[in-house]
Amino acid sequence: MKKNLQDFAGQLLLVGCGNMAGAMLERWLEWGLNPAQVAIIDPQAAPREKIAQFTSIAEWQAAGRSADWIMLGMKPQQLGEVAEQLGPHITNEVRLLSILAGVSLADLAARFPEAKGHIRILPNLAARIGAGVSAVASLGDADASVVTPLLATLGDVVPLAEDSTMDLVTAFTGSGPAYVFRMIEAYAAAGERLGLSPEDSLALANATFGGASALLAESGERPAALIAQVASKGGTTQAGLDVLDGDGQLAALLTNVLRAARDRGRELADIARGES
Repeated sequence: MKKNLQDFAGQLLLVGCGNMAGAMLERWLEWGLNPAQVAIIDPQAAPREKIAQFTSIAEWQAAGRSADWIMLGMKPQQLGEVAEQLGPHITNEVRLLSILAGVSLADLAARFPEAKGHIRILPNLAARIGAGVSAVASLGDADASVVTPLLATLGDVVPLAEDSTMDLVTAFTGSGPAYVFRMIEAYAAAGERLGLSPEDSLALANATFGGASALLAESGERPAALIAQVASKGGTTQAGLDVLDGDGQLAALLTNVLRAARDRGRELADIARGES
């Protein structure tokens, strides 16, 4: 059991505790965060031992007044409701953290003007095992480094100079694991269609993608250099690469995937601001 967060100070209130916020919380508890320092506002969240969970508006307000840290992890469309019920009860000693897709730092500052600092975090699901990446941006004088002890337990931390890039990062790294999982699923399905059993195809696909990613990370080489080590001219690998690279279709497909996810993040921001 890791104990790196035993010295974490203050009370942490999670507003929303779904898949992403829940994965972050489980990792923090594993690394020594005291459950008595955590409270949750989320009627849908599964009960967690020794962690207070609030459901009524009165409890929300009391929790907001007593919190030192508040992390917004609900749906972006719920921002207006949460700001209305919780915002007036946040003191100027509270640091506000947000993992809400599409909700900018300016939006947060407008909704929660009394907060001591506004910090936007974009983690991804691999945070559950400490292999994630968290992009982080802060507003004005807010120092994003104050959340480094929390975020470092989740994996890599990448500070962003501009909050305006967060919509693309949301699509690129936040949504990214789902796209990788889909590609592994499709790769396994292709193996099955060509004659492998479903079990063997999925096991081999998982091992192939996992091993390739581990090798890329460990070697420090560029992907192209490793491709050259696998593919030989006129060989089987090159025959497959010729299909993947044909007419730039793969790059175009992934560009369209990221564009769609980025644009949806912007739409969610408009909804959160009541503009759509």
